[in-house]
Amino acid sequence: MTLDLALIGTRIRDLVRTVDPAHDAGRFNALREAWDALDGAEVNRRLGNADRSVLLHALTFANSYRETHPLPPVPAAYRVGATDGSSVLPSRHSPARYYLVNIGSADITYGDTPKAAMGTEADLRFDESDLWIDTARGRLPINDAILGMRRSVQEIQALHRLLTSDPHPTSLALVDGTLILWPLVGQDPAVEAEVLPGFTDAMVQMQADGIPVAGYTSAPGAPNLLNTLRVSVCDYPEQGLPVNCGDCRARWHTERRRPACDVLPAVTDRFLLERIANLPVGARTAVFDSNSSILNKYPDAQRIVFFYVNTGLEIGRVEIPRWVSDDPQLLDRTHALILDQCQRGRGYPVVLQEAHEQAVINMADRRLIELLVERELAQIGVVLTWTGKDGSKRGRFV
Repeated sequence: MTLDLALIGTRIRDLVRTVDPAHDAGRFNALREAWDALDGAEVNRRLGNADRSVLLHALTFANSYRETHPLPPVPAAYRVGATDGSSVLPSRHSPARYYLVNIGSADITYGDTPKAAMGTEADLRFDESDLWIDTARGRLPINDAILGMRRSVQEIQALHRLLTSDPHPTSLALVDGTLILWPLVGQDPAVEAEVLPGFTDAMVQMQADGIPVAGYTSAPGAPNLLNTLRVSVCDYPEQGLPVNCGDCRARWHTERRRPACDVLPAVTDRFLLERIANLPVGARTAVFDSNSSILNKYPDAQRIVFFYVNTGLEIGRVEIPRWVSDDPQLLDRTHALILDQCQRGRGYPVVLQEAHEQAVINMADRRLIELLVERELAQIGVVLTWTGKDGSKRGRFV
């Protein structure tokens, strides 16, 4: 055993002693008061030209932040498709360099003629052009972030092919997680040029085919609405002036001035909506616009917006392109079908569950791939010599 459970147990007891229910109750009361008093127009004014060096992800919204929309009628017949992916990175311990992407798909039709189809698409890459990206500063090896984005591109392209193979008048395309390519932050322009067009082009094609696409995130951890509340209670500068979080935080160090927003507890939006806003089961919030700088690189119609929805078991986050949110019928369809999928899947869209099961590459699969590579190399007289570290992981000894 490598973990000292006795020591950890002692520290857990010390941790619990730091919890002050009375203090926490006061902070959550402040959260409730801030939500009830939230003035969207005032927040928008203060965020208009604000320095967001600290408060990067507050929301600006034209209407009421507190508006909710009930569950629309669920169509009697509809089709939903989903893709998910997993991958095997190139191993620095192996002399044979390659990576593998496995895309799992699920295609389910409900109604008078129900049907379902599951499938996988495995893609093994080993060419130099696949393992490296040429940049102005030299060759960049494929890493976890870049491979993850390549996988996202393959997922959404496969999803488009899936749902256009046999079109259905009422369909929805679903992916697991976000539609925002967050790993693009800080990447070389050559990486962006390779990844982004393939991703957004697939959404453009779905728009042309009238197939709404959405990304569903279970248990989202974003604090966008909470940060909006922080703006609403801010007293520096005075109300009506743009917030300046960087200067305010600096004054804490020079003048020991505690920021007014610190009265609010650090909770997620899902906690805020479930415990404070009491979002009804089945209902969704307004559609909000993410202010991520990455989205400035997306075509305007494909810019990602999002809403939260109460599935009955959790508050989920649904991301959609702007063209979906601008069409009330497509927006209602997305809302209704995701709720129906969550109810069928005991809290999580069943079509995403099935796509994930198809995509998984387990440890036995990974080892089998290695053995197949070793066997094929042996056929041409190449015997692999693994590194010492990798060899130690393959067999334990004393």
